[in-house]
Amino acid sequence: MNQLEMHIDIIVVKTIANDMRRCLESLPKSELGIAMGNFPKGACGDTSLLLGAYLSECGFPNFNYIFGERGSQLDSSWTSHAWLAHNDLIVDITADQFVDMTDPVIVTKYSKWHQQFNTEDLGIADFRQWTGIGTHHLYQIYTKLKPLMNLNPSINI
Repeated sequence: MNQLEMHIDIIVVKTIANDMRRCLESLPKSELGIAMGNFPKGACGDTSLLLGAYLSECGFPNFNYIFGERGSQLDSSWTSHAWLAHNDLIVDITADQFVDMTDPVIVTKYSKWHQQFNTEDLGIADFRQWTGIGTHHLYQIYTKLKPLMNLNPSINI
């Protein structure tokens, strides 16, 4: 893949990420359920799994779920966060839930902010393939999101 093709891929991924964020914000909180009802606050894990599934349908199946922690529980500065990554590309549509980040959508190859976290790669970011707990509610949310998305999920890039 040449430099121009990679640039186009990042633009498409950013378009998909922005669209997913817009769609999640447009759904009534009651349709997002308890786990995502304060979106984006506390919704990073579920959001990452939803976005990962949609990216996969759009021809980007290799995004992984990244779990990060920073701070200390001793001084109440501990926080956790989740986002997507593929190689060195970071995709995060909920970082603005934190007071030290204002960007609602991040699609970048380097993020000093994300570097603050001690991270663990938990594998493929798609709720339909997730081996962790609690994804049953994401099927309902995804069914509501997909018709709102602007891109055709059969895009093959």
